[in-house]
Amino acid sequence: MAFHRCTILEDGTVVCTDVDVSLEEVKDQEPARWYGTISVRFQAGLTAGNRYQLTLDDGRTGEFMVRRNTYAGGEDRAVAFDGTGPLA
Repeated sequence: MAFHRCTILEDGTVVCTDVDVSLEEVKDQEPARWYGTISVRFQAGLTAGNRYQLTLDDGRTGEFMVRRNTYAGGEDRAVAFDGTGPLA
C-alpha cells in the first residue's frame, strides 16, 4: 500500500486539500483497480455513494466513489473509497 498527499474535488470544486491517502493499486487485472482510505477532518463532507476526483502528490488523477465515511477518533474520519476509472 502506497501513501500520498492529495486534493479532492467534487464537480470541479475543491472539497479538501493536503489530506493523507493510503492507496492500493491492483495492476495485474484488466482493467486495473485501485482503492484505499483517505484520512480527513470531520468537517470534510465526503458522502458515501458520491463520486469525487482525486489528485495525488505525484500528479496522477482519477475518479472515485466513497464506500463509507467512518469515525476514526477526535475530529478525524477514515473514508474508504473505490476508483471508478483509470488512475493516470
